[in-house]
Amino acid sequence: MRRVLAWALYDLANTFFAVAMLSFYFPLWVVETKGAKELSFSVALGVSMVCAALLMPLCGAVSDATAARMRYLRWTTYGCTAATLLVGLTSRLSAALLLFGFANLCYQLGTVFYDALLWRVSAPERLGETSGLGAAFGYLGSAVGLLTLSPFVRAGGYQAAFAPAALGFLLFALPSFLLIREPPAEGSVRMDWGEAVRTAMFRLAATVRSARSLSALWRFFWASFFSLNAINTVLVFMVIYMKRVAGFGQEAIIRFFVFSQLFAVAGSLVFGRIIPRWGAKRTLGWIWTGWLASLGLAAADPSGPWLWVVGPLIGFCLGSTWATSRVLLIELSAKDRLAEMFGLAGLFARASSVLGPLLWGILVWDPARYRYALFLPMSLLAIGIWLLRRVPYKHDYADSKS
Repeated sequence: MRRVLAWALYDLANTFFAVAMLSFYFPLWVVETKGAKELSFSVALGVSMVCAALLMPLCGAVSDATAARMRYLRWTTYGCTAATLLVGLTSRLSAALLLFGFANLCYQLGTVFYDALLWRVSAPERLGETSGLGAAFGYLGSAVGLLTLSPFVRAGGYQAAFAPAALGFLLFALPSFLLIREPPAEGSVRMDWGEAVRTAMFRLAATVRSARSLSALWRFFWASFFSLNAINTVLVFMVIYMKRVAGFGQEAIIRFFVFSQLFAVAGSLVFGRIIPRWGAKRTLGWIWTGWLASLGLAAADPSGPWLWVVGPLIGFCLGSTWATSRVLLIELSAKDRLAEMFGLAGLFARASSVLGPLLWGILVWDPARYRYALFLPMSLLAIGIWLLRRVPYKHDYADSKS
């Protein structure tokens, strides 16, 4: 149980970065403090996501070949927190965007190693509950992060949040570094970097062929690509939308997010228990449908009072999205290649983090289009739900792997 809690605490830790740099203070600093367009942030985010997408499959293969996921998780965490700390010390927008890109690259690569460790810390029959617990800790971390960082912002502006966010990330990550010990993989041997990369490339090629031969896994990757395009766009630009369309002030936004994150925690825990009963695929389909309905309500009436209803609905769906996706991917994958499969999934997910925000940035170049821009993520979600329906049920793909 200690290892499960330590693993879940890392989900809490990395949300300090997500709150400060991805969905809240850094986008506001770029747009409001520095006077840049949303597209500037979208480009920096997009470039780092492309790099992450290209590196994730290889990083997953290397970590599987060397059986050293924890080591790489520590390295990416140190890189992310160091770069975030430096963003808080620079006044130049170009330097800040470059540092942000590197920090986000490390953050995204770290998720490959972190997600693959789920199979190591949890019993197979408790995957859903453990994944849900991690997601719950993550969204609890969002609320804790907002409440912790807001006094720094009130005292010194948006940029004052970046250094405390880096320290919070590192502090809450320490239990996982100290308590999780990954046993060597069966038949694994020590190898130098050159040998590790060559071995990883061969494994990766085999993994790609294996993934493409499993129609369920490949369809899930594409379903996630379209749905996460929508979800990532909403997460990145929700704060700016609330300020410019709904007229929320800074304190109201903080209250709104903390309130919504409580529903994200509840969604993570509730769906973590539902997954074993409904199955991960059916559960994820209902979650994405909830996203679609929530965005439809927001598009119908973007007023402040109505968003207090939509926000908790989105939070409930958000908290359960990652918990359920992790379990479905584990169910679809060979267990000795989990990091590689998470790397491939990361390629699709991070590619989705490029397209959606870039299209949003282009659409809202004219501020009059803000309200109608919500139909972009709604359309992408509809495609993702349709593709997910074509993923076979567990007993079907179990037969295909035997």
